[in-house]
Amino acid sequence: MSKLVSLAAAVDERPTLEQVDAMLEELRQMPRDQKSTELIDDLLEMRALLAAIS
Repeated sequence: MSKLVSLAAAVDERPTLEQVDAMLEELRQMPRDQKSTELIDDLLEMRALLAAIS
């Protein structure tokens, strides 16, 4: 979890696709619970938005 926190803290205002992908990769390695599933869903939505504006 600390690597995920470090990744999130490194994001200035709007994360890049690479930063979102790195956070998703960290979350995929964590046990699935409600919070991690919600975070994955939120990051996938963010990724879709970022891809649409790129």
